[in-house]
Amino acid sequence: MRRVAQSLAMFGIVTAGAVPAADAQGYPTRTIEIVVSYAAGGSTDLIARAIAQKLQDRLGQSVVVINKPGASGTIGATMVARANPDGHTLYAGFTTEMAVVPQLSKSAKYSLDDFEPVAVTGIIPVVMIASKKVRANSLRELIEEIRQAPGTYTYGGSLGSPSHIMGAWLNRIRNLRATHIPYRGGAQAVGDVSGGHIDLFYGGVSVAKGAIDANLVKAIALVGDGRSAALPGVPTFKEAGVADFDLDSWNVLLAPKGTPAGIIRLLKQETAVALNDPQVRATLGSQGVEPSQTQDVRRFLSHEREKFGKVVRELGMTLD
Repeated sequence: MRRVAQSLAMFGIVTAGAVPAADAQGYPTRTIEIVVSYAAGGSTDLIARAIAQKLQDRLGQSVVVINKPGASGTIGATMVARANPDGHTLYAGFTTEMAVVPQLSKSAKYSLDDFEPVAVTGIIPVVMIASKKVRANSLRELIEEIRQAPGTYTYGGSLGSPSHIMGAWLNRIRNLRATHIPYRGGAQAVGDVSGGHIDLFYGGVSVAKGAIDANLVKAIALVGDGRSAALPGVPTFKEAGVADFDLDSWNVLLAPKGTPAGIIRLLKQETAVALNDPQVRATLGSQGVEPSQTQDVRRFLSHEREKFGKVVRELGMTLD
């Protein structure tokens, strides 16, 4: 079982009351906007809002979440990459637009180099859910059911998202032909699996847990090395016999490139405090969001980009 708490030492923070550098004096002077590239209700939005409230309480200025969905997350990412680097515009990044889409599409007009890292704000285990119309109750049964009806079964996911890639990867490694259906966000896809409009979805535990708990969908298997504390009864893909399936999703907090170092240090400090707040930990943990084991954000993102890049190259995927 994965850990659900970690100390401030993981963030390299000596004390929450440390004095910020001179270039953070007076910051913030107005409302801070945290841009989310997805609609309200998903894991990225949930984490951003939890952090925003704590930053607002501690920094003494309004902190608001701005939802800018569309184009596989690239609209919001591009907006922040081009924003004034003064610390008043931040970005709640997700796996899709940070690690995947820039490798799939030449139309992405930004890269990781356009951002200053602040924090890895959550690891989001991915669970495969199935419609109640699907007969199978286990991963082994599901694979066989899909194999017996090639091209009949569907799975949802935003273009270039972990959901999209995971479905394509399972198709490849188990010789299946499930059809990808594009979606703009996880909440909509979970709703359509619940309603029987699509058959499968690989969703973050945070966005799928409500439908699972309400018995609206079947929870088939979880991505990762261990079970989720939020869904202890759901086996991992490895437990279910599919070992080569290790593609978690995650969230990070970033600022535009060129944001003063003192402001970045202050944001790192205060984000660490927010993520270690017992109420925030309880809220995120109840939704299956787990703490990161590292706060070397730049190295983390580089590793994830390489990992997903290897998969998409093997799949031959492109968005162009």
